[in-house]
Amino acid sequence: MRKKSIKSIRIRAAPRRLLVPVDFSGSSLHALRYAVDLAAESGGSLTIVHVVPADYGWLDIGRAEYRDLDKSLQKQAADELCALADANIPRKIAADLQVRTGRPAEEIVAAASEAKSELIVLSTRGLTGLDRYLIGSVAERVARLAPCPVLLMRPVKQLPPRLQVRPAVLRLKRKR
Repeated sequence: MRKKSIKSIRIRAAPRRLLVPVDFSGSSLHALRYAVDLAAESGGSLTIVHVVPADYGWLDIGRAEYRDLDKSLQKQAADELCALADANIPRKIAADLQVRTGRPAEEIVAAASEAKSELIVLSTRGLTGLDRYLIGSVAERVARLAPCPVLLMRPVKQLPPRLQVRPAVLRLKRKR
């Protein structure tokens, strides 16, 4: 057997341009905090994206009626995004905040391409079975379409207080 030389091993640097889609859930906040730690370690920057979903049905019927609603939702999301960034991102880390309107997966992929992101840090909801089939998975679609690697963060599940401490177990031997 031949041993590989040390020179043949590629060493990749930590990603410096990270994109983090947020939907203001606990799971997306967990992904944001993880990305902040990665950016701090690598001296990188963040692009934080929130997508206001827009689905106007077939042939965009009724699109004009939804314009005012879209603007209102964008303003509300922008305010929440600024508050989220102020509370969770240190000033020493460069962060670009974006609010987009459209189909979430496609908008996230477009934002990653435009920002030349090196990594997307994305939370999942953890849906399975029929819920996943009917609702779909933004995370799965982003992972398939993304122009860069995608780090999927599992949803954070908090155990009830009574289950956080492991109860004592009494083991018995069966008589023969």
